[in-house]
Amino acid sequence: MNHIEQATRSNESEINRVLHLEADLAVWLETLKLQPESQQLQSAHRDFGFAFYAAMSGLYRQAFSSLRSFLEVTVGATYLSSHEFKRRQWVSGLLDISWSSITSKEDGLYSAPFLKEFCPEAMDEREEMLDSLKQAYRRCSEYIHGNVSTSQLLPTHISYREDIAKEWLSVAASSLTAAIHCLMVRYYKDLPQAEKGVVEGSLEDHFSHLISTRQLLGLPLEERTS
Repeated sequence: MNHIEQATRSNESEINRVLHLEADLAVWLETLKLQPESQQLQSAHRDFGFAFYAAMSGLYRQAFSSLRSFLEVTVGATYLSSHEFKRRQWVSGLLDISWSSITSKEDGLYSAPFLKEFCPEAMDEREEMLDSLKQAYRRCSEYIHGNVSTSQLLPTHISYREDIAKEWLSVAASSLTAAIHCLMVRYYKDLPQAEKGVVEGSLEDHFSHLISTRQLLGLPLEERTS
């Protein structure tokens, strides 16, 4: 409890940002509750809850591990929703999630063919968003797999480390942002109008700087100066 009190007292603004993103993700998941992959998305959401608790409790390696699981399953379920046969094999345990397939530039979630069918408005942003997704996943993996630089940072017993807590919160915010953007790319254009209205607040809050989001929401585009 002392550790949690230290973590929350020292990182109030960062925690508020993460919880804001998490609440927006929850709105998306409620909107998608009738999708076949909803169970996997909800399971990943629970992993995020475990990750947050672990980070606030000083269980840093476990926090990064659960955060990576959240990211992997959320993005994996989103990607496989467009491949029903593979999705069913994954649920049945006959197919493992392949991060390299999900992030493939040829036919992954941010590949040109995928975006052309689901969200062509995001075509010009695919490199930027794919890089953000990969960076968050990579940083989590470095803590999990015993990367020398990160292993030296981790305390040998449960104790509060402000630098690691802040990094986890930063990576968590990046992971949540990446997850919501993936949901936007895959699902937004297929949502009924009423359900679009439910999630549009999250998109305007976090992605109004992106041309794709402004186009999708019908927001004015900034004029480019020559």
